[in-house]
Amino acid sequence: MVKWINVVKTSAVEPGQNIVIKLDNEDIAIFNTGTEFYAINNTCPHQGGPLNEGTLAGEVVTCPWHGWQYNLKSGCPITTPNLRTYPLRLDGDTLQIAITPEAPANNGLEDTVFNQTVETDQVYGILEQIQLGKTLDEVFENIYAGLQNVVPHNRLGIALIDESSGDLVQCKTKSNRKILLDNGFSAKIKGSSLEPILNSGEARIIDDFKEILARRPTNWTRLMVQEGMRSNLTLPLKVQGKPIGVVFFTSERPRAFSEVHIGRLKPIAGQLSILIEKGDWTDKLAENNKRYRTLFEMSNDAIFICPSLTEAFVTVNENFCAWLGYTHQELVNLSLRDLMPPDEFQNTRETLKGLDLQNPITFQTELSRKNKHRLSLEIRAIRIEHDEREFIQGFARDLSEIKALNAQLKEHHSFGNLIGKNRKMQEIFELIRLVAPMKTTVLIQGESGTGKEPIAHAIHDNSERAKKPFIRVNCAGLVDNLLESELFGHVKGAFTDAIATREGRFAAADGGTLFLDEIGELSLGTQAKLLRVLQEGEYEMVGSTETKKVDVRVIAATNRILKAEIDAGRFREDLYYRLNVVPITPPPLRERRDDLPLLIEHFIEKFSQQTQKPIHRAAPDALEILMDYTYPGNVRELENVIEHAFVKCQGGSIEKQHLPLDLISSRDDIVTQALRESDPLAALERELVQRVLEASDGKPQLAAQRLGISRTTLWRKLKAV
Repeated sequence: MVKWINVVKTSAVEPGQNIVIKLDNEDIAIFNTGTEFYAINNTCPHQGGPLNEGTLAGEVVTCPWHGWQYNLKSGCPITTPNLRTYPLRLDGDTLQIAITPEAPANNGLEDTVFNQTVETDQVYGILEQIQLGKTLDEVFENIYAGLQNVVPHNRLGIALIDESSGDLVQCKTKSNRKILLDNGFSAKIKGSSLEPILNSGEARIIDDFKEILARRPTNWTRLMVQEGMRSNLTLPLKVQGKPIGVVFFTSERPRAFSEVHIGRLKPIAGQLSILIEKGDWTDKLAENNKRYRTLFEMSNDAIFICPSLTEAFVTVNENFCAWLGYTHQELVNLSLRDLMPPDEFQNTRETLKGLDLQNPITFQTELSRKNKHRLSLEIRAIRIEHDEREFIQGFARDLSEIKALNAQLKEHHSFGNLIGKNRKMQEIFELIRLVAPMKTTVLIQGESGTGKEPIAHAIHDNSERAKKPFIRVNCAGLVDNLLESELFGHVKGAFTDAIATREGRFAAADGGTLFLDEIGELSLGTQAKLLRVLQEGEYEMVGSTETKKVDVRVIAATNRILKAEIDAGRFREDLYYRLNVVPITPPPLRERRDDLPLLIEHFIEKFSQQTQKPIHRAAPDALEILMDYTYPGNVRELENVIEHAFVKCQGGSIEKQHLPLDLISSRDDIVTQALRESDPLAALERELVQRVLEASDGKPQLAAQRLGISRTTLWRKLKAV
């Protein structure tokens, strides 16, 4: 059992001074830092005292009594013995020191000093680092790592008072979780829960953030909960009685802190305060804020801060004023709603519904200049907190510049109507450039919807035939006898319905390009006639013996595997090799997923122009669905999805509910879910086992039978789940 004995009145130790007591044949120095007391067996008069006595060698002073060495300028010890700290507490105005009853104490004391634990040694290790002149960064890292056994913390933070604003600003943060409340976060002290801590110098313990959040919700508490933190210990930082900030220890466990932890940490808080003051950290904080304001004004963006869309701006930078033609004083009396046309305000209000402290939202809108002209902007908005209030901070860029940059990017990643930065698409673009100037036939083979016709158009548009006709024939759309007439034409009386002579598609394409889509559907007879045109450049109309000459470039396309059709006897091998001079195989969309953002943006822009709807983006939840979907119908299906969304969307951005139901429901598919995991196979097995067990009414034996595994194997898999 630990006992406490009286040692000295607090009034006997002035702030910044120390007194020495003798305990069990050991001299103990009790220091008053101005904010708390601590006891240590360093009684050298140079410790925290004058350096005007002792042997001087360069910048090192050697104490004549103890032989300890100190730096002349900083007063910090260079060499010291194995030091220890001792637990202290206050009983009224009397300091008490901890002792144990097992052994007699010296000088009439009935007990001995409480045996120092590993935790106390670790605390002193940090104190020694501070005394040895370590930097705040080094000490901060060592506190976080070195005190894990002393104080059960998962997050450590230091916040300092900015004297110019009176705010408390987060300066140092370290956590084992994703940090949401990071360096730079500031809050007003006056009226806050931290004000009494700084004024009184007393520590504060929060047992459970969730309980606090339920009673008095604030963004600070909510962010702590979102970070996974549950309890907190806050100690004030003071120098000569003046508060300079606080240090936070935060844990993932509720009720992780007690008065014992406060006692252990008070000496560290006191020494931290001195270290921060010596390092001019408060001055650096003021300088950083000044630098932030300079960056605020020098930014190329137009920046604004406002409480909401309908409340007046709190502040704006010079660019925002210049772009809109208002003075700063005029703008701080206006709101975003005042500057937005009614339709833009409604769209923006819908867009910003999901705005929070973690996820910025980028959107396009228009604001009215003072001269009533409209300014198109792209705004990146984020919610920030100040003085326990939430604000919207916006960074705006002139959309004319954005459009110019996007046009350059699109030009770099496009070829005609083809869009793609994917390596395979870039190779196709290069092949189009090479083959376009020539008359060479091209065979495009690929899945439906991969863009075979746009490739054919790109070849035609970049050839010398660009001003001549581009004629498309769907070979699967007509029966064989009509298809032959469609291609080569017919004379009057050639068949029952041939009431007049009619030119075919080859004649219509003379001098230009004939695109034969779905060429795998041609009959063998028609294939033979097509081969003749390709080889000789001549043909006969149906019902005629007159040979006609034609200059046509043929581009063929199919979603069939023609080599398999040859093996099956459905396609002529000689025609295949005559067509397949330059083969092009566009990849399916699942093999070029890096092109999805470009394609989504392209189709949004396309339908925005066609429909005249002010839709310029997809909301994050909708974009996530669009990016996850596998698109068996490839690019054509993606285009249809965006067009579907434009029909339903009445706001400024495509939301989840505007997408087709099969896209939304596909996210519930276990394969789709597994593909989003780092180990898809394990995730798929895990989900499958759980679903089969549910379908078996929770009966393991039945589930094992359905899965074709033993009950032992099932139990092992369930345990892994």
